[in-house]
Order: sequence, then structure tokens, then C-alpha cells
Amino acid sequence: MNITTQPHFKAGKVYRTRDLVRWSANPTRLAKRLVKEGRLRQAAHGLFYKPQASRFGPAPATEVEVMRAFLGGAPFLISGPRCWNGLGLGSTALFASTLVYNTKRSGEFTIDGRRYLLRRVRFPKSPSPEWFVVDLLQHHEMAGAALSDLERALTQSLKSGRWDRVRLAKMACEYGTKATQSIVNQCIAAAEAHR
Repeated sequence: MNITTQPHFKAGKVYRTRDLVRWSANPTRLAKRLVKEGRLRQAAHGLFYKPQASRFGPAPATEVEVMRAFLGGAPFLISGPRCWNGLGLGSTALFASTLVYNTKRSGEFTIDGRRYLLRRVRFPKSPSPEWFVVDLLQHHEMAGAALSDLERALTQSLKSGRWDRVRLAKMACEYGTKATQSIVNQCIAAAEAHR
């Protein structure tokens, strides 16, 4: 092996095999050796990370770091139950996979024992809470929530002034289906009727 300098890896960072080229002419062999030595752990084919120290022992890389490396730095957004449940619209879903919107790949992947459902779709660079409301309405079945319950909860929360109505309508128009746009507009109209 022709290692030019001693590799130094940052805890919690995920590396692709090609990232190891700067230390060796044969990065695949170097990766295997580093895994064998315990300096890196393999997350998936071609993906490696240095575990972070925690009080419970070595911890895996974060989902954000895994996706950053897996998607090669392409834009992505993590969504799903962890985001939807916090909206206070009655969704309490659990989902076995992490939902990741991105610009590069679609499919279901297992990386470091965690499942990711990737969807190649359009999404905002900096999503607002209103965008996540639209996302929940679009994926109510995946969230295990009845659409009628979500509509009722959204109307009530709009009445209490919880959401920016203009932004919510804009997010529905830009990212929602016609059906979602209709639901959002009905909820806004019902909330405004009770002013």
C-alpha cells in the first residue's frame, strides 16, 4: 500500500471510498484495512465512518452526515413522522424508514442498519413549518392519519393563528397536488369565516 500520509478521520464524519484516494493509490484496500483495525466502520458499500464517542460507547454518524456522503453533497431534506408529529395536527406516526427528499436518487436503502426511503422530488431549500403541513397532508396515509382529522386540526390551528396563512397557501400552490391545494384553501376559508 502506498500511503503518502497517515490518515486522520473526524469522529462522526462519513467518508466515501474515493475520499481515501489522497492517502492511497488503492483506496478500497486502505478502507478494508482501516475497518479491520477498527479506525473506521463500514456503513454500506463504499461508505465508512469514524464512530463518535458517547457515554454509551461508539455512536454511529448522524442521518444528515450519512445522507450528505451517500448523495455526494447533493441537496436533500429529511422529512417524515419526526417532522410531522411535531406540527400538533394529530399525527403520531412511527415509520420504519427515514424519508429523504433529494435531487439525485429514489429507492429504499439500508445504511448502517438504518432504512432510508429516498424520493427524487422538488423541495424548498429552507422549508417553513407551513411546508411541512403541506407535506403531511400529501402523505397522510404514510403518517397513519385520516385526512378528515388533519383538516379539522388544521382549521382549528389556523383559527388560533398558529400558521402564516399566506405562506401556507403559497406552499400548497408550489408543492402540493390540486387536492392538497383544495384542502388548504378550504381550511383557510373556514378559519377566516370564524374571525
